[in-house]
Amino acid sequence: MIKSPLDSFGEWADMSVFLEIKPRCELASLFVDVPPGFREKQVAQGEQENRKTIKYADINVVNVTDNYIRIGAPPTPEALLKREKEGLGGGNKKEKRDRSTSGGSLPSSPTKKCQKKGGKKGEKSDFKASRFGATVRDVVIKASTLCSPTYGDTAGRVFMCKVNVEPSSASPLNPKTSHRLAMDVCKMEKLEEFAAKNTPRIVCGRCRLGILSEEYIMTIGCLPDDDFLATTQSADFFCRDSCGAACDPDRHKHVKREELKANPKWLPTEKRVMISYVNSIIHKQSVVEGNVILDEKKNIKCAGCKCQLGRVQKNHPDLYAFNHVAALMTAGPKKIPFVDKLNVPQLSIYMAQLILTACEAQTSMKLVIRTLDKVPYMLVWLLDSYVVIANGTLEGLRSEDEEGTVLTPFPAIKLLYKVFNNSTASSDPRANGEDTSVGLIDLPLPCCETLIELLLRSSLRSPPTSRAVGQFFVGYLQIDDHI
Repeated sequence: MIKSPLDSFGEWADMSVFLEIKPRCELASLFVDVPPGFREKQVAQGEQENRKTIKYADINVVNVTDNYIRIGAPPTPEALLKREKEGLGGGNKKEKRDRSTSGGSLPSSPTKKCQKKGGKKGEKSDFKASRFGATVRDVVIKASTLCSPTYGDTAGRVFMCKVNVEPSSASPLNPKTSHRLAMDVCKMEKLEEFAAKNTPRIVCGRCRLGILSEEYIMTIGCLPDDDFLATTQSADFFCRDSCGAACDPDRHKHVKREELKANPKWLPTEKRVMISYVNSIIHKQSVVEGNVILDEKKNIKCAGCKCQLGRVQKNHPDLYAFNHVAALMTAGPKKIPFVDKLNVPQLSIYMAQLILTACEAQTSMKLVIRTLDKVPYMLVWLLDSYVVIANGTLEGLRSEDEEGTVLTPFPAIKLLYKVFNNSTASSDPRANGEDTSVGLIDLPLPCCETLIELLLRSSLRSPPTSRAVGQFFVGYLQIDDHI
């Protein structure tokens, strides 16, 4: 997997740090994992026979400044002096003997190679970090506002507090609606940039079986939105794109509805593929014969691995819609993918856009994710449409001036989610259709599996005390690389 802010570390572990900023809240939440060695210190054996443990006295084990987060005892002047001497004396044993016999003087003209080699050896053998830290970019932590410091678990390990955090730029963090976020994520420029590469190819995302015939297909067109072709029976579609009446009532009286046809500008042909953010739309004559299977529900499956890929387009039985995760689409001579399954940020942004668009279209913050054969897979609940997160693992510091780990905050949507099994799917009113306030979205099974994997990984990166709310897990989906 390619590293990203969302995937900066695998799961919550020793010295993990997690910062969550909500535009609606004045104070952000900061979580830091503090291992036992930084909270207790053993007394030397000669001082006490029973080797009791004593707490650090008058020392802030967790230290927060404008851009830094530190744990561990701050170095004393004696420790700083010792480190400075170690930095100067990082050579091999022979060099040290030469220094002692010559009164401590350094060699007259040491070579750069010797200095570099000696420094590396000193780092590996002599340096032992006692102070760990991280630097937070793009935001400023108001350390004077820190309040409610406590340990969030019974073991006294996960330190948590509230603190005011503001962006470094002049513009503040403002809450955004799901519609605004969907519009920000779904930029037509991204589609047009991909479409300009031409030479499209579509294969099964699981077994890589070829789906699109490459004999005639050369160009790619863009659809305004994911449901554009599904609205071909509405007056809005015809008035805007097909009939040319420009919403003139007198002119509509002379046109029979059955005579109205969709504008070929928005339809795929044997030489053109249409794409939206969720699907790639191709004509059935462009599909490699025998490589796909249609079931009785008009769902499309791969003939090789029997995996769900998409479905026949509603109102257009000659058009097939393939999900970008289930069926990988590439373009250009270098076969650049529209959604790269190895690129975690891109995959997360794709899933976030899909959920935001569905919430907006169905006017509901709760969605039941179903497979194409109508089997409930999971429930997602959009808790916060815009939060800013920074996470990572603290690194050892040789000096207080070092940055340590660099944390880059990124915007995300915060979700509650619940995965269904056979029992819960039949008993939960939100899964079986009894709760009308819940929206429904049907996706191919590979897309459902990818979504739950991303959410589970985000939950593992969160502090243990913040992973669940009641019967729901808490997860995040990235919506951009930076704030």
